[in-house]
Amino acid sequence: MKAKPITKDRIESKVERIPESGCWVWMGATTMRGYGQIESFNRKHYAHRASYEAFIGPIPEGMNVCHACDNVYCVNPAHLFLGTQKQNLEDMARKRRSTLGERNPMAKLSTKDVEDIKYLITTEVSNKSLALKYGVSTKTINLIKQGKRWNHG
Repeated sequence: MKAKPITKDRIESKVERIPESGCWVWMGATTMRGYGQIESFNRKHYAHRASYEAFIGPIPEGMNVCHACDNVYCVNPAHLFLGTQKQNLEDMARKRRSTLGERNPMAKLSTKDVEDIKYLITTEVSNKSLALKYGVSTKTINLIKQGKRWNHG
């Protein structure tokens, strides 16, 4: 099979344009997290990054291609912008798309639990007792105490 370069036409042939949002929804292969994938010269590329490069230009080293529309399936170059990893995470947090705290499906603690833990840490209750009471490790209690976990609220 002949290797195919990534071109504007090739990208546009794999999208469905959604007039209401302006998104170009990727209809080709995707990753497990929903990001489009396109292959070129035996390498897989994220479709949104490939679209950015095809329509806008090169992506500087260390830069992310971020979605203004917050739709991981979208490859519309008008919806894509460059940002550092830090800027991308700040954008995600500002738009409340992150899975911090109890929004994380793996969270063992609620916001109320953490408020109680933060109060109880200031008393004579031991980290071990708190860990047992809330079903987490003493390391988790220590990380909350140090402000390294559950410090987003």
